[in-house]
Amino acid sequence: MALRLAKLFGNSPDFWLNLQRSVDLWDAQVAIEDDMRRITPLRVA
Repeated sequence: MALRLAKLFGNSPDFWLNLQRSVDLWDAQVAIEDDMRRITPLRVA
């Protein structure tokens, strides 16, 4: 699909793949935001 959209709009397939990746990450972040708040980052000494 990214190849087809790139051809149609005259841009790159990477643009469309990066756009989809951003949406996927945003959806995942929203879905697990409560879990993410409970995670304490590790501190490396």
